[in-house]
Amino acid sequence: MSFQDEMKQMFLQVAAGKAEPQEWKKWWDSNKEKLEKNLTRGDRMRIMPTQWRADYAWMTKTQSGVAYYFHAQGRPVKTTPSYEEKARQEEVRCIQRALEQYHMDTASARRKWEEYLAKRPADSSLLPWKNFHWKSLLGTPPGQEPAKAFGYQKARTTEQWKACKEELKFRLKENLQAKIAPAAKAYGMKKAGSQTFVREKNDLVSRIQFMGYFRGGGYEAIICCLCPIYALEYGSLGLPGHVSQGESFQKMQEDWGVIEYAGEAVDAARVARINRKFDDILTYLAGDVLPEWQKIDSLETYFARERLDYLKAAEKAPLHPKTGRPMWNPEDKPDPWRADDYLFGVWNLLSGEEREGYKRLEDCARHNAAWAENRLKERPAAYNDPREPIAVMYHNVRLFLRTKEIMDGQSRREAIRETYEEVCRFMRYYHGLAKKTERA
Repeated sequence: MSFQDEMKQMFLQVAAGKAEPQEWKKWWDSNKEKLEKNLTRGDRMRIMPTQWRADYAWMTKTQSGVAYYFHAQGRPVKTTPSYEEKARQEEVRCIQRALEQYHMDTASARRKWEEYLAKRPADSSLLPWKNFHWKSLLGTPPGQEPAKAFGYQKARTTEQWKACKEELKFRLKENLQAKIAPAAKAYGMKKAGSQTFVREKNDLVSRIQFMGYFRGGGYEAIICCLCPIYALEYGSLGLPGHVSQGESFQKMQEDWGVIEYAGEAVDAARVARINRKFDDILTYLAGDVLPEWQKIDSLETYFARERLDYLKAAEKAPLHPKTGRPMWNPEDKPDPWRADDYLFGVWNLLSGEEREGYKRLEDCARHNAAWAENRLKERPAAYNDPREPIAVMYHNVRLFLRTKEIMDGQSRREAIRETYEEVCRFMRYYHGLAKKTERA
């Protein structure tokens, strides 16, 4: 058999998905000189790219190069999807191994956090949530109205776009009421507007908010926040990365446009996709976020050293085997407004650590002074507007810093507590827990 015949036989094995990566690499390496004589440089680069590795993901590229070679020869061949399927399975296994290593690396910190929680008294108010079977809400909402028939796929006129937008908003509201509202209610949340759910407990606020309807006509994003009432939603003390941005979050983000953009007909096929997307949202909230939130029942638990250590240990995400990038938090996000200095500074004051608390608050005020003062000149009432979070925070910081001027320790501590209550009264309005509140 000539080498050309041998080469074509091997290529056919690849096209059929029968050649294993290591087997293929060994054959290619042992015949490099002959291959250079029989293949053009373009064919060689298509079949064996420079960064090729012996795995099924790269075998799909080799198979594509082989198919191109035969097509250029005037004798196209059929290829099988076996490499693609094996590559998916291989990727899943690699991700699982990376996550297992991540959980091993964070096990010590997680164990201390769980031990801390075990010592806390049981919370009877969580009984409705524990008895809530959220998976029964998955699927088509009960009594869902039949989908409308549209005589077009893409909206071309203003009237068509308006019709698509109204139908999309109706289907979003339908799913929100059927799936998200019951889960929020079981957790103890109340509605604050048409697409926001909030709860206050022991000076902590939980909030789930669907952002929209803006450019696309539907929901642009979902915001999940658990923080002290006095704080903004931008602090770093959220959830561990594998919860806040893990598998359920990634799945929820896929095909988000189906509930965001109103430029296409909301026909039966799209209604089914909307239903499935809300299944993903419910799974993320009820399966990951809310169970993690229910562990945090007070400011003491929120700021517990064990929790802070666990969140710190969980910051570093495992690398994705395919991209080599972190599976979550792809880059260190800075704290541009020093919201963490405000968050921790107030807690330091409440905990009696006044020196550290005032230092943090002074750093926050100094960092934001130029921007905030200019903004307050433009809009003197900005510190009373929930749409101006930085102005609100800056005003709160200055209120706390005024207490530093009080020399008597007992009087200063009383002033800190009074300032805290004053700030919380306004922040209840800010977070949607109370009606409009203004301050002088």
